[in-house]
Amino acid sequence: MIAIQGLHDNPPYTFVEKNLSQDGRFGWILAMWHPEENLHLDEMAAELRLAVRNSVVGSISKAEVEKWLKAFMNELHWKLHAMLRKSQLMEKGLSVFFAVVYDHELFFVQFGRIFCGLSDGKKLRSIGVDYRHHQMQTLEKLNLLGFSDRDIAVKVNRVFIGENQRFLALSGNLCAKVFETYSDPASLDHYVESFATSANPLWIIIDGRSRLIKPRRRKLNRLQISTGIIILLTLVATAYMLFGNRFLDQLLHRTRINVKRNATLRLDQIPNTIVVDTQNLLKYLERIVNLPARNIELDILWSATLPYQVTSAPVFSMDTIYLAADNNLIAFEKKNRELIWKKSFEHRINSLFVSDNILMVCLDGDTAFGFKEDGSQIWQLDISSPITDLGYLEPSRIAPEDDPRLDKSITIVPSSKIINVIDAHRGETLSTITFKEDIFSLSAYDSYANCFYAIVGDGIISIGLKIAN
Repeated sequence: MIAIQGLHDNPPYTFVEKNLSQDGRFGWILAMWHPEENLHLDEMAAELRLAVRNSVVGSISKAEVEKWLKAFMNELHWKLHAMLRKSQLMEKGLSVFFAVVYDHELFFVQFGRIFCGLSDGKKLRSIGVDYRHHQMQTLEKLNLLGFSDRDIAVKVNRVFIGENQRFLALSGNLCAKVFETYSDPASLDHYVESFATSANPLWIIIDGRSRLIKPRRRKLNRLQISTGIIILLTLVATAYMLFGNRFLDQLLHRTRINVKRNATLRLDQIPNTIVVDTQNLLKYLERIVNLPARNIELDILWSATLPYQVTSAPVFSMDTIYLAADNNLIAFEKKNRELIWKKSFEHRINSLFVSDNILMVCLDGDTAFGFKEDGSQIWQLDISSPITDLGYLEPSRIAPEDDPRLDKSITIVPSSKIINVIDAHRGETLSTITFKEDIFSLSAYDSYANCFYAIVGDGIISIGLKIAN
């Protein structure tokens, strides 16, 4: 509810009239201000009062009040215009404030030199028409009620007066004094009242009080909850089909790789419930969407020229690619292909392997080393060194476990200058990529980045496996 904390008028120049219900929840407030003293003002003040009192404002709903205010004020404008033309007043127009109250909400219109503001206890801000520079405005721009010989522009303002907030309607001669020197919110009403001896003052101070009827928190019924769940599932299924490529399966697959990279867990450390729930989730997703790969294509993602002759097939971890050039070991980042570190050995490097995020380097001298991704050595071991042939290309298999976008395995068949993707079940070539120079070696499939790394000529090429479902 609201309450009139203070008001001041100075008949016949000004008047304030109000009609509020006892609890302050409904009603109206009317105010008029004029700079001259004239008998015609009494007639016009009476016409204003009678027009509002005899109106249907008490039966207007909140949904209809804006439309009604515009029509009512336009009709009133023309009545006052006829009276002002016959008067001896120099300023043939009135400053009027009219507000309709609905609980804590005010729907108000303002004309001429009556301006409004709202205080939240910290700051007083202007609402509606700005009071600044109103002294320099023409009577036309002031939008005085009854002045213009055409329909008046009616703007309906809506403001919510919360608890401990104050709404002010002031005559223009008080605005600069109050708005620009306002400092103590606790004594606002006393401060405004100190201007009672000013020339022709007008003010209305409205306080926001506690709400008599607290709004109920609306509870959802079973039908609304069920409908919401169905809509949510529909949106999820639509997004799944829209993005395609089984992005949820890929996310789970890459998460597993991240977990393996950060820590090696024993099976007895994994709760059985997680294993069961994951299996059930994957089976459920498979039931929802079980489409075969519509299109498989090999595509070059990036290439880089190497300043050295590679002598071993590339190997990789999640973030790093490792290359061997005779007795040199080179590591660089996948994303930007920048060199991270480089090491040299006494003997030629025969082979490279990555196992459990550890890089194993085997040398001609039957010695092996273990390195972390950052290049730090963690062990050295005497062992018969396996030998890998750089120029030896053999077929490899990619299963759905390696790439969740697949619903069945595919076979990669490389040759000297061509790489084919074969569906071994149907004997069908799914994709082919051809190079101008010979392919010296091809890495295993990088299931995290969905690509291969090939040594072609004097460079390394990343070959992406694009799968559209």
